[in-house]
Amino acid sequence: MHPSSKFGPLDFDRPAATRRTAPVALAVVGLALIACWALLVVERTRIARLIPSAAPVYAGLGLDVNAGQMKLGAVVSRLTEEDGRLILVVEGEIRNIADGPREAPRIRLAVLDSAGQEIYCWTAAPPKSRLRIGETASFRARLAAPPEAGREVRVRFAVNTDRAGQGS
Repeated sequence: MHPSSKFGPLDFDRPAATRRTAPVALAVVGLALIACWALLVVERTRIARLIPSAAPVYAGLGLDVNAGQMKLGAVVSRLTEEDGRLILVVEGEIRNIADGPREAPRIRLAVLDSAGQEIYCWTAAPPKSRLRIGETASFRARLAAPPEAGREVRVRFAVNTDRAGQGS
C-alpha cells in the first residue's frame, strides 16, 4: 500500500501534462463564460426583440431593455375637475429612437399609493399608430374618478400581458 493512499494520489502520481493543462482549461472556461455573459448584457435589446419573453428576465436583473426602440419623455400628471368630477390627466411624449419607422405601442399607466404599490392601471392608445425615424408624438390619457389613495402615476409601454382597468 502506498503511504499516501488514504489521502488520495499525490500530484506526482499524475502525468505532468495533466497538472499543467487543468488550470489553463479552467481559465479558458471561465473567460468563455464571462464573454457569454457580456454578450448577453450588451446585446440584450436585440435578444429581447428576437425572444420577447427575455425582456422580463432582464428587467428582473435590473437591466433596461428597449426592444420596441421607443422612448417616453416629458411625462406630467395633474388632477382637474370637470362638471364636479375629478379627472386624472397624464400627458407626455413618445419618441422613436430606432433606425427605421416603428409601430407605436399602447401606453400603460398605473396609479400608485403612498407606499408605491399599484392600485389601478389602464392602457391608452398611442397618439399615432406609426412613428418615423426620430419622430416625437404627444399623448394625453385621462382617468375619470381616480382612486383617492393615489399619490403617483407610473407610465411605461404596455406589453401583451397588460390588461386595462386592473385594480389590485
